[in-house]
Amino acid sequence: MKKLYSLLATTMLTGVVFAQTTIYSENMGTTTSTKTIAANTFQNASPISYQGSGDVRATNISSGYAQSSGGANVMINTTDETFIISGINTSNYEDIQLFLGQRKGSTSANNELKIEVSADGTNWTLLSYTRPTGNGTSNWLYINPTGTIPATSNLRVKFTGTNDVEWRLDDVRITGTAASLATSDVTKSKKVFVKNTSVDNEIYFGIKSDVKIFNVNGQVVKTGSISENGSLNVAELQKGIYFVTGTVNGKIVSEKIIKK
Repeated sequence: MKKLYSLLATTMLTGVVFAQTTIYSENMGTTTSTKTIAANTFQNASPISYQGSGDVRATNISSGYAQSSGGANVMINTTDETFIISGINTSNYEDIQLFLGQRKGSTSANNELKIEVSADGTNWTLLSYTRPTGNGTSNWLYINPTGTIPATSNLRVKFTGTNDVEWRLDDVRITGTAASLATSDVTKSKKVFVKNTSVDNEIYFGIKSDVKIFNVNGQVVKTGSISENGSLNVAELQKGIYFVTGTVNGKIVSEKIIKK
């Protein structure tokens, strides 16, 4: 185990950052009735926003894949009906990927639902995916559309119906790898990012930033918004090694800490 900790620490301090981490995740809320997208309470709030002509339902709930939340889902069932998610911040991430649960109400063709992404809300890039023919009315699948997803402060994801086929959508997730940082930049960040790498109950910071704390397995165990020269209470964390990520001069930086 000591060798594992040493390897992780070395990796972080030489500029190679975490593997894929979740940037955004949405389970469509917990409504028990049919609602418009505008009237629904989604899992995420501002700066994330939701719009479109589809609706949210509590019928035909997601199932059959490990990530299924089994609650509300968005339904698109006519040509040109839409569901649009905006405000996802993918800045400073690489290898950005989209995953979602998808249920189809017909066995015809395989991928009539258009899935597009945009950095400006005007120019859209179509992603591609294959849904096996014959997966009909009772089957949910977890898919990973492929294509270029931009790193931007306001990523939009748009789902558009075609051919009057019914689609259900749930458990939308976006992941990415934090952009790597040069060793000199990481060294410099120590002076302005995390002030104390040996921690009792408080982590002290020199800059204003949104931060995430990861355990050695790459799991997020705490998040927070820190003011300049502010602190974050981590009394609830167990003793051990953690990694703190934040933004310094517009770049993602990471710092190893030891909770005593």
